Amino acid sequence: MNAKVDLLSKLASTKLGAGDRSLIQGLVTEPSVALCVTQVPNPPSWMDPILRFLEGGELPGDEKKARVTRREAAKYMVIQGQLDKRGLDQLLLKCLRPDQTNYVLSEVHEGCYGHHIGGKELARKLIRAGYYWATIMSDA
Repeated sequence: MNAKVDLLSKLASTKLGAGDRSLIQGLVTEPSVALCVTQVPNPPSWMDPILRFLEGGELPGDEKKARVTRREAAKYMVIQGQLDKRGLDQLLLKCLRPDQTNYVLSEVHEGCYGHHIGGKELARKLIRAGYYWATIMSDA
């Protein structure tokens, strides 16, 4: 009845030697899973013109859009490739792409702040947590 349990207890108490190879004690000499990493391009977002201007001085072709981009870029800074907005009461707010906003909204709403707050209060809590995107008030 206890043959499997006895075998496991003996395996745990024996030292690894040349003669006692088993599936549990066997060593893996090469990876069993090959990891292939591909970089997916980010979808276009509201941050792209500001990032292009701050990193390379590139402005949109339209003069009106170029003026708006130049004025808006004064509110932002790039630190290690990450766009951050200068907040009034905080030092920096991490800017999020549209594909990241739903995750952050659900984490803040369902996480430690999750007591079914309204949209504007949720947006304020996100800003206090250090996040920002252009449509934060309407998305919350």
